[in-house]
Amino acid sequence: MDILSVTGYQRRPPLLVGEHNGFFAKEGLQVNFHQTTYAPDHNRGMAEGRWDMTLSSADTMIARTTTDGVDYLLFMQAEEGLSAYLIGQPNVKSIDQLRGKLLAGDPGDSNLDLIRKKILRQHGMDDTEYEIDIIGSSPKRLEAFLQGRVAAAMLTPPASDNALAAGGILLANSEQYVPNWPLTCGWTLRRWLVSHRGLVVRFIRSWVAATDWLLRAENRESTLQLMMEKENLNRTSAEEAYRKVVPKARINPAALNTVIELRKEMGVYKPPYDPPERFYDDSYWREATGQTLA
Repeated sequence: MDILSVTGYQRRPPLLVGEHNGFFAKEGLQVNFHQTTYAPDHNRGMAEGRWDMTLSSADTMIARTTTDGVDYLLFMQAEEGLSAYLIGQPNVKSIDQLRGKLLAGDPGDSNLDLIRKKILRQHGMDDTEYEIDIIGSSPKRLEAFLQGRVAAAMLTPPASDNALAAGGILLANSEQYVPNWPLTCGWTLRRWLVSHRGLVVRFIRSWVAATDWLLRAENRESTLQLMMEKENLNRTSAEEAYRKVVPKARINPAALNTVIELRKEMGVYKPPYDPPERFYDDSYWREATGQTLA
């Protein structure tokens, strides 16, 4: 049995199904998942090779590749779409009321912070018109929100559910601003990927088998129950996560380009620009599935 160390912010539906139904074991794999809670720790650990691979946003990979010069490659896309919400305290009834207030954040050059910038800018609010406390992932931002330390936070389920249940006000749904977001992807250091090709192909094959299984209509309910039990999601959040699963873990170059264009728009990706093909290698996915992206 080969052991794979994998990190990410949450166990995604195919990972849960792959573990529970033995799809990884069938390929001779034991997947040890480490849940990360703070982006700088995740980014530092990935650059140092602390984990074999990560299941997280393509935006993080592109940010760290283009800004920090770390040579990463994406080898599969697990989810597309984004359940992330800008939620204000009960006394914050509109985005305009966030001017001059303190917001919870993660590093401001990628992912939810970048989307938060886009949302606020579209509502006429410049980055200098509010303050950010770099706190960490959604659970950490939720903690600050519930303690009243911040006026608003970008949150994902189940943290967003808890904030709304506590009286928080939904100010913006990120999907209305960045549709088709490549939410969860498999990526790692290029040097590790190249030297572990067979292992990665087996992992993708296991993931695809789990995806095929859970997307069958007759397996939908048991998948939702597994997600609610293991990840503490309510039914609505579990259904949203289920909806985002990408069939066959197929890479979508257009979705990756969505990230690239947002980074250009927000001024955090400076020229010269690389084409989307710079950031992924679909040959691992093609070998695992026997299919092509076209």
